[in-house]
Amino acid sequence: MPEADIDLRAVAGAVSDAADRALALWAGGQTLVRQWEKLPGHPVCEADLEIDDMLRRSLSAIDPSAGWLSEETADTVHRLGLSRVWVVDPIDGTRDYLRGRTGWAVSVALVEHGAVRIGILAAPARNQLW
Repeated sequence: MPEADIDLRAVAGAVSDAADRALALWAGGQTLVRQWEKLPGHPVCEADLEIDDMLRRSLSAIDPSAGWLSEETADTVHRLGLSRVWVVDPIDGTRDYLRGRTGWAVSVALVEHGAVRIGILAAPARNQLW
């Protein structure tokens, strides 16, 4: 799929939908999602995994030929041979998310041949989108 064929509005919509869901789970800073540590000092929660899955499904529908690299998904060598890769952090700032602070965001980029072609950062607790 050529770069011109990527629908930026569809990508922004997918990220916005994921951000809205993350905000709903955050519940004004009173999140009750289950949490644990991947490694000592590296928290993860159910919202990370749910938003990761949501983004993977929606972004893969937009560009099925792109690979996937996410903080919450096991990496595979398959993506290394692809010209495009979605790079995702479903909840960038999990620690803030879990502590009820607003310093978290949903982060998505589409990298093509090593260069960022699309980058979207949604911080719904601050009502900001870049």
